[in-house]
Amino acid sequence: MRPLTHGARPAGVLGDEVWVKLVDVDEPAPTNPATLAFLTMAMKPSIRADFRSGDGGKTAVYMTRWVNTQGEKGPWSEIATATVAAQQHALRGVDR
Repeated sequence: MRPLTHGARPAGVLGDEVWVKLVDVDEPAPTNPATLAFLTMAMKPSIRADFRSGDGGKTAVYMTRWVNTQGEKGPWSEIATATVAAQQHALRGVDR
């Protein structure tokens, strides 16, 4: 099997800064990174973002950038979006 190289972490990179902003469904995704809030420094290829239950149905807008071991930051990624899932709470001990 050939090693996976597309999207791989470049040499000398510490991790990936992940920034996010929640917007309403009818609101356009922001294109200015300054409007997003820092979420996490990802050291692995996947992350989990937790949102409040009231944010269900909103759109999470993400941008990322590499950070090397000297703290230098790379260019911003393209915008990625995902719909925030609505959380359902189980009702226990309730007759239906």
